[in-house]
This record gives sequence, C-alpha cells and structure tokens, in this order.
Amino acid sequence: MIDTLREQNGVVCSAEVLLLVCRPLYFLCCCSSDVAYQPAEMQFRRPTNQQRRLPLDAASGDQQNHFFKRDGAKTSVQAGRGKLPKPADKFLIDPSPSNNSLWPFHRHWETNCSAIFAGDTSVIRPTYNRLKKERQAHNGSILVPEDHEVQTWTRYCESYKRLRRYPSSPRSKEEAEFPVAYIIVVHKEAAQVERLLRAIYQPQNLYCIHPDTKSSSDFHRAIRGLVGCFKNVFITSRREDVQYAGYTRLLADINCMRDLTGPRGDEYRWKYVINLCGQDFPLKTNLEIVRQLKAYKGHNDITGVVPPKYITGRTSYHHVIKNKQVKRTGRAKVPAPHALKIHFGNAYYAATRHFVDYVLTSPAGTDLLRWSNDTYSPDEHFWATLQRAPGTPGGYPHPTWDENVRFMKWGDITKHPPCRGIYVRALCVFGVGYLDYLATQPYLFANKFYYSYDPVAIQCLEEALINRTQNPALSDRLPNFPVTNLVWQNHTALP
Repeated sequence: MIDTLREQNGVVCSAEVLLLVCRPLYFLCCCSSDVAYQPAEMQFRRPTNQQRRLPLDAASGDQQNHFFKRDGAKTSVQAGRGKLPKPADKFLIDPSPSNNSLWPFHRHWETNCSAIFAGDTSVIRPTYNRLKKERQAHNGSILVPEDHEVQTWTRYCESYKRLRRYPSSPRSKEEAEFPVAYIIVVHKEAAQVERLLRAIYQPQNLYCIHPDTKSSSDFHRAIRGLVGCFKNVFITSRREDVQYAGYTRLLADINCMRDLTGPRGDEYRWKYVINLCGQDFPLKTNLEIVRQLKAYKGHNDITGVVPPKYITGRTSYHHVIKNKQVKRTGRAKVPAPHALKIHFGNAYYAATRHFVDYVLTSPAGTDLLRWSNDTYSPDEHFWATLQRAPGTPGGYPHPTWDENVRFMKWGDITKHPPCRGIYVRALCVFGVGYLDYLATQPYLFANKFYYSYDPVAIQCLEEALINRTQNPALSDRLPNFPVTNLVWQNHTALP
C-alpha cells in the first residue's frame, strides 16, 4: 500500500486510488468533498454521464439494419423462432450505482437489460444503433481498455479485487464442496479475458490460463498481472504457439491438465474441468454450473459422432504446417492406436477429474495424443474418441451431438434463430438482439462474444449473473434447468 496522500477540498485520496482511476480514455481523475459517502478507497469524484455512461434509451443512427429486417420486411427480434417464454423477474437488474463493479475499469453503458432480455425492440433497436454508430466512428470497433491499460489495474491487487468485487469466500456449502477447474486459452484483449474471469471466479475453484506465445508483450504482462492477484489462478507452466486447426491447440489443454493434476489440484480437489476460450461467456452462475455438473452423474459432457466421409481425411493422412496453415499431404497414416474408433466432435467439454487422469496416464490417452500430432484439428477428434473408448472414466459408447456446455450458432444450423450480430468464419458473434434467446437456453456458456463489437451484450449478461448470484432462489425458475434428459445421462457412467 502506498502511503503518499493527496488532499483536495478536505478529502484525502490515496495514491493507490488515484492510480486506479486516472484513466484518461474514460474518466476524469479528481477528488472532491461533494461526493456521497463511499468506502475510503472509493472517495473520488463521480464522472459525469458523458465520462462514465452513454445513454442507450433514445434512437440514433440508421434504423434500417439487418438486426430487424429479414427478407425485406420489418420484424421484431422474435421473428422466425415462434413464441418463447419471456424471462421475467429473474433477469431484473438493480440499476443502483452501488451494484456497479465495472467502474473505474470498464465503461458502463446505461441501458435497460431487463427489457433487452425480454426482447423489447424499443430498447434493443436504439442500443444496436448506438453501438453501430460508435463502431463506425472508430474504424469498426468500439473502444475498450487496451492491454497496456489493463496492466495498471492489478498493480495494487487488494484494491483491484475490492473494487471489482471478486468473491473472497464460497457463497454456499454446496459450491464449497464442489470445486470446478477451468482451462482458458486466450490470445488477445486482456480486458475481455478479465471480464470472463470475473464472471466465473470463485475462490474454491482453480483456473489455468494459457496465453498464446505469439500474443503481444503487453497482453502477456496484463495476464501475468491478473493471475498474480489470485492464489487459485495461474498461467500454465508450458505455453504453445497455438496454430489454428493444429496440434498445439490440443497441447494447450493438455499442458493445463498436467498442471491442474499437480500439487495445485491436490489442494483444490476439483470435481470437473471445463475448457474455454477468451471469447466465451457464462450463461449460468457458479451455483447453477455446479448443479448441472452434478446432474451429469459422473459422465463427461463430450460430443462425438462417427465422422462423415468428407472429413475422414483429417485423420487418415499426414498433415504439415505450411505458410501458417495446416495442409494435408498425400501420405496415408496408420490406423489409430489400440484399435480406437475415431469419432469427430466438439473441442470443448466438461470432464471429470478421473477422465483427465486417464487422458494423461493411460496408454490409450498418451498413444492417441502422440498419433494425433500430424492430424487436422486434433482437438475435434481426440476428446470425442477417448470418450467412447472402452474403459474410459465417465465415458459412454453412444455417438451423439447431445451436450450442454457451450452454445454456438453456426450459419448452417437452422434450429436456432438467425444471428443477431455478425458472422465470423460462419459462427455468430452475438449482439444484444440475441440475449432474449440465450436467456431461454440451458447451456452453461455461449460463444462468441467480442467486447469491441458489443460490450452491452456482455454487460447485460454480467448483471443477470450478479442478480441470480445474489438471489439464488431465482435459479430454481430457470427454464429446463438443470438438464436431465441428455441421451447419456441415464446410463451408468464408468468409474
């Protein structure tokens, strides 16, 4: 703690606080005696509305956009999806400043999140237009805290954690007795990584972060500063240059698994591990996640099907990296070891501690890992194949896409409403217009969110999670949750 103090108008402010709030892009650094009572570490002048919040309750900009038009006709955000149950009071947000843990780190947008979750186009439309106008004014991206700025947040850890309201103890006995481990693979925008960590952080959980070795030095310093504030958050001991569709993406998870099963894992004794990327965001509170994991009854939630013919070449031929891309050669591979039947699935999962031990120590796990090093996108077959191998802890033999960990809206999947946002590589980056649908979904996480595309979508999800965390009885009113009817849930899991 720095002892240097500054006095202005009768109010004493610590240099620690001044450092935290002197952020020229967003705030005016000043002390004043005319502020309402706050804890000592927050006694500084509130910024004006222009400095702190931008209103989103009045229409602005072009009203004609793809968010609300389909096939040339006006439609509400409910179009094309039938009637949905409206999330009611479980998403009501207390708008008082005392509930705002964003300031002075993240910009707070003044909007009605409850109306957004209810699909109210009179709120969603101007919100979308305001965001669009901001993107146009800044070369297509909304200004968010830069990596070098995030570095300064954690210079004084205790003040940072207090201002951001990171929990310091489990909120319930149920959560304390069911710690969860997380693997988070990240490569950019430390500010979005921080918001993700804050949304899922609990002191009884364990978090392994894998930053890409080719990320900027500012990004690495920001992540190091972030993990340095928490005993239960760490950077993996071995980092990879993560190649899209390459072997190193799989190794990033494996490296974290090795660390999670070491001495730290013995201390925290986590039950399940969930892997995420920096563009994921939770749809459920920690208590809700725990209840869903318990409902898995010892199974792993890992999708997998017999691969269609058009992708069998991913594992039947050797691949090399050429010009930073994974390219297939004409040389055929030998079959998978131990007569394993290759399955194709999702790279993301919720897996038991026993499954992780099996991956790292069994001949099937170690040999399949080695065999996969020259395949295409091995993280999409490695987990799915082991999950269906005889004797896998928490495994099951059924080929299925049934899962509940992560919601994604692919462009060619028609069972979900059209994207209300933008498509990037055929995957929807969600905007505020999709939150009403996400609120009805039982998934634990959703992907993708871009902080610099739509910060309001992230903010509203944060506020909903805070509301249900503070009022856990509301979790009982979530539609169809926890899920108990996945095809594999009623089969006996292997020990």
